[in-house]
Amino acid sequence: MVSIIIINYNTKLLTLDCLKSIYQHTKDIDFEVIVVDNASSDGSAEAIRESFPIVKVIEPNENLGFGRANNLGAKYAKGEYLFLLNSDTLLIENSIKKLYDFYIENEEKLHIGVLGCTLVDKDLDLIHSGGDFPTIWRYIFDNPLRVLNKIFKTNKSTFKKFSYNDTLTKVDMVTGADMFLSKKKFDKVGGFDERFFLYYEETDMEYKLMKLGYSHYITNITKIIHLEGGSMSYSNWKRKIVQNSQTLYFKLNHSKFFLLYALYEFLITPIRFLQLKYSFKDNLDFVRSNIKNIFLIKIV
Repeated sequence: MVSIIIINYNTKLLTLDCLKSIYQHTKDIDFEVIVVDNASSDGSAEAIRESFPIVKVIEPNENLGFGRANNLGAKYAKGEYLFLLNSDTLLIENSIKKLYDFYIENEEKLHIGVLGCTLVDKDLDLIHSGGDFPTIWRYIFDNPLRVLNKIFKTNKSTFKKFSYNDTLTKVDMVTGADMFLSKKKFDKVGGFDERFFLYYEETDMEYKLMKLGYSHYITNITKIIHLEGGSMSYSNWKRKIVQNSQTLYFKLNHSKFFLLYALYEFLITPIRFLQLKYSFKDNLDFVRSNIKNIFLIKIV
């Protein structure tokens, strides 16, 4: 059995569309769907139960974030395999059966940890599906490249470019939008590290699996639509969460060079105030949050 786990937070319509696509296209496989509703205020849980009474809806009394909510869903999962799926995705074919068949056929031979498929946008154009693990060195060198890209209209990056054209592409990590893996391996690394509220938790988990000898892959035998950003609008709050999660990831997994990261962040602090899309107050708030998380300084 495959346990499909979806995290919902005020994305009622997206989640209902996602569920509809699952039940419309998933055939010839034993599966269950678990939705963890992170204390939504838009009536999501009630709407899901009304439209899909077969779905197991779990309602914690607070927003647990992505990792903790998936861990909670996994505790209730009956399947030997987990498919962690974003609420802003749509199945357009029998993707879960295809991923399941490929996984069990190649799990031992390829030492598969996490398997994902190629993701496409609403126009079915290829979008980000997986890639390299972040490193401190890459982060430091990539930031100046972003500035040059804006000035000279280039697209330079220290990250490898993946086309995902082959049947199977080995990557450092599969994006968190669609992660297929065995529950045994998920439990082996303790699921997601619950110190991450949002972002980098899947990177951290896949890094742990990699250290245990497992490899992660993207397969193009099936495609799933990912409405990127549909479940989370951009804001200063999100900017802080992303930065703080990145800091935690580097602290946990790249401690050897963490002082270099801290020094770099200190040196570029003045540049943070040049982010004109945010107000001075927002930039100050971001800087305070960043410094607190890096240097463990309590800023009142």
